[in-house]
Amino acid sequence: MRIIIFSDSHNNDSNMKSVLELNRNRFDMCIHLGDGCREFEMLSEKYCGIPFVTVNGNGEDFFGSTRVNETVLDLDGKRIFVTHGHRYNVKYSTTTLEYRAVEKECDIVLYGHTHIPDNRYIPDIMGRTLHIFNPGSISRPPLGYKASFGVLEITPKGVSLNNGYIE
Repeated sequence: MRIIIFSDSHNNDSNMKSVLELNRNRFDMCIHLGDGCREFEMLSEKYCGIPFVTVNGNGEDFFGSTRVNETVLDLDGKRIFVTHGHRYNVKYSTTTLEYRAVEKECDIVLYGHTHIPDNRYIPDIMGRTLHIFNPGSISRPPLGYKASFGVLEITPKGVSLNNGYIE
């Protein structure tokens, strides 16, 4: 299974369109981690048959959205905790987020909010292994960073998480 992951597009869908077109017919699912859900959902109409999953970001929280703030996906034998991260104070530390993912018995945690890519593996956190991944921002990277997205691949051999960058 191959999943494209976006976060923090902030009403700018041009980079998401480019990534989706370059990967047309090469992904099984697409996830948006918040702060740009509306334009992401509009893009999903073009890719009928491919699941598009999204959670609220702090920007959507204020507008009475009916989307969830976090979810757990069970895919190909892996449990994935999906959240924007603002409710876990990820700009300061991911510790609370990590423990929440372990509490939910997840193998992978996907989060956004910081606009900075993060790709780590913790081999033992309370008896579990945990992949922690933030794709960065697809449209508003901080100074010194490039616009980025993520690719999650789940195969019988394991999990692969990588960033892609927009030039």
